[in-house]
Amino acid sequence: MAGNIDAVIAALRVVLDAAEESDEPFVKVEAANRWIKQLPGTWTGRWRKLMLKGDGSGDARRDEFVGHVRAVLAFLESNSKEAPATRKWWSLRRRSGQQQPAAPVAAQAAAAAVKPVKARPVNLLRVRKPMPGVH
Repeated sequence: MAGNIDAVIAALRVVLDAAEESDEPFVKVEAANRWIKQLPGTWTGRWRKLMLKGDGSGDARRDEFVGHVRAVLAFLESNSKEAPATRKWWSLRRRSGQQQPAAPVAAQAAAAAVKPVKARPVNLLRVRKPMPGVH
């Protein structure tokens, strides 16, 4: 978990450096938001308010952008130890690392002896269709 937050902090520092070195008066907010979205729980959790809102075209003034990214970095650095645990999305069986018990050898041999039947593709051009009104 802390690795995720550390990676986001590192990416935001790069975005901040690029914005500070730029001479453009406006910066795209997506430059920072794409990294903030990587935090667990950003969409529904406590960190969703870290997202920067831009104008209609997705731009923000450079000084506001730099100030916001600095604040987000300070917040993440101070709260990285209290980050909520991420939920695993895969099944409990795979998460626990336990293997499924092996099937008996006889059952494996019987399954290998049965020849699978291949389904033939249907040629839809040759399928007979009923004529309208004649049944």
